[in-house]
Amino acid sequence: MKLLIAVPTLDTVPVDFLESLSKLIIRLKDDGVDFALKIEAGTLVYFARESLTRYAIANCFTHVLWLDSDMVFTDGIADDLQFCGKQIVTGIAHSRRPPYSSCLFTQIFPGVEKWKGNEYPAAPFRVAACGMAACLVAVEVLEAVRAKFGNCFQPMMDPIIYGEDVAFCWRAAQCGFEIWADPAVRVGHVGRTVIWPEDWRESP
Repeated sequence: MKLLIAVPTLDTVPVDFLESLSKLIIRLKDDGVDFALKIEAGTLVYFARESLTRYAIANCFTHVLWLDSDMVFTDGIADDLQFCGKQIVTGIAHSRRPPYSSCLFTQIFPGVEKWKGNEYPAAPFRVAACGMAACLVAVEVLEAVRAKFGNCFQPMMDPIIYGEDVAFCWRAAQCGFEIWADPAVRVGHVGRTVIWPEDWRESP
């Protein structure tokens, strides 16, 4: 495996993500994995993903580990996702805002429906689509999707409105690829809490 760690981001990244990323890099080096890290900053996430896709293909990587810059994960996430043995496999992540819904979809057409957090199977399972927060994708999938559609992550307005991650999953499915989720790979989403003056409490 020749692995590209691909991180699309706006500008800055949380320290929690950097800590996870640092541990992952140390683990990959210790294990002798052939890998590279590329961070693509920009205001349009789908544009950053397309740029990272072109880089992965041009530089003959075999897999891309997509990591959003607001995630927390274990240092073994690349090994764990690869162990699943699928061409597209994601960890389990939830949104960072209430009601903290799943980033996995049971269906995306004709209507969008998400998995419920208490209904995940114990073993790896197929999903209709997933967020790309922590997702391992074989480069051959990216090549096939680009060949058929001209792009991978451009958001779609038809048949319904799809963001860039769900749009990719829809295109990949049209190319005959399956999207899988591994419940053993749990990923944290860095959120934000506003503390008001009235929230102050004296330390015990």
